[in-house]
Amino acid sequence: MSDVTDMREYINTLEEMGELRRFEGADLNLEVGALTERAAEKEGPALLFSKFKNYPAGFRVISNVFRTCRRTGPAMGIDPALNGVDYLYAWRKKLAAYKPVPVQQVEGGPVFENQMAEEQVDLYRFPVPKWHDLDGGPYIGTGCGVITKDPETGKINVGTYRVMVQNKNTLSVKMNMGKHGRLAFERARDAGKPLPVAITLGQGPAVFLAAQMPLPPDVNEFEFAGYLQGSPVPVARGAVTGLPLPANAEIVIEGELPAMKDEDMPKEGPFGEWPGYFTEENVGETPIMNVKRIYYRNDPIILGAPPLKPPASYLPIPLGAATLWEQLEKAGIPEVKGVWGFVYGGQPGPFTVIAIKQRYAGHSKQALLVAAGARAGAYGGKFVVVVDDDIDIANPADVIWAIATRCHVREGLDVVKGVWASVCEPALPPEERSPRGYTSDRVLIDACRPYRWMDQFPPVNAFAREVKDKIEQKWKI
Repeated sequence: MSDVTDMREYINTLEEMGELRRFEGADLNLEVGALTERAAEKEGPALLFSKFKNYPAGFRVISNVFRTCRRTGPAMGIDPALNGVDYLYAWRKKLAAYKPVPVQQVEGGPVFENQMAEEQVDLYRFPVPKWHDLDGGPYIGTGCGVITKDPETGKINVGTYRVMVQNKNTLSVKMNMGKHGRLAFERARDAGKPLPVAITLGQGPAVFLAAQMPLPPDVNEFEFAGYLQGSPVPVARGAVTGLPLPANAEIVIEGELPAMKDEDMPKEGPFGEWPGYFTEENVGETPIMNVKRIYYRNDPIILGAPPLKPPASYLPIPLGAATLWEQLEKAGIPEVKGVWGFVYGGQPGPFTVIAIKQRYAGHSKQALLVAAGARAGAYGGKFVVVVDDDIDIANPADVIWAIATRCHVREGLDVVKGVWASVCEPALPPEERSPRGYTSDRVLIDACRPYRWMDQFPPVNAFAREVKDKIEQKWKI
């Protein structure tokens, strides 16, 4: 069970752990973003910023919150002493045991302590950092949850999309093609109707973690967040949208996405994204949100989780790899011993590694093909590597050693063309970019010992890990 259900409890927990550092008077246009990046590079503490020039002293921004397993563990109900593949395995077991925890319907809550309605709405009253030096504007939504309801199915979705302040009462919400929020917007647009939308900022950590994960379409993020934190998420019905709003969030923004055509969508970006590059400024891709109402707590806190150049990240490990692990097994791939990614956001990313214990000829190729097409592996994927289970998949040197010594190049490399791609893919040629969505190819690398003659493959010139562990303990080296 998690110890935290809202951002303030989480901050108290981090402070008790010695994992929080406070800053007063940092510059929103340069220093907050640069300090966040440097802290992430060093796997340093969470950063809580306050006393911004020209803003109320109590209005705050917190960042670098989920950078380490030690800090993320309390938000996920996972032992914070675990790390690497051990943490991912514990996370996968928690995923497999998932049971929805229905929301707690409430009439009010802390987020309703203050509000701005209609003409009073002014997004500029909140301190919003420029997270990267070349960003096209202030992004209020990085560690956010964008709440939508599918107009056809009625299903509620909470997703994390980048949200840029356009002016005092409009935001651009970059829901990319194929994402649940985008599908809901397109269905509403096809019917000629606006899509009601709410954006939560500074919500409980479990709600944010659920929002940014590649969960199956039938999983409700609020119910999943309740499972993570071990208690129901309190939600109140939004007066403007009718959507469920987290009652203990710091800030909630309500409004709608009008049914505008692509050519009417505003300029958005550039923005520093998770592969480590700035995406280009775009026009005709990003829906606009007309803000009708803003609710916020006294002294509100905006959660910042900006994408950063790898290996720095807003997440401690590739949590989305656990979802791919589950999808591989559900597709019938046996003996999957681990999944990892080295350049990741919510997805495992463009360099995914899978460890298997080979059981039959073609086992490794089957794992590669399924991973390239599974939802959690397709979006943002590029290179998929499969290795034997003696390889430490969280150690890039070990993975490279396996590729360099076990991959038979003529037989071990394949290319699959035209797979769903992330709009953040930096190497995609300009002529292949389209507001209607991107596809790219996948390189499949079989770095397993060839199954058909595995018994003849040269043995590894290293002691077994268990032997070394035992002797190390004896001699205390």
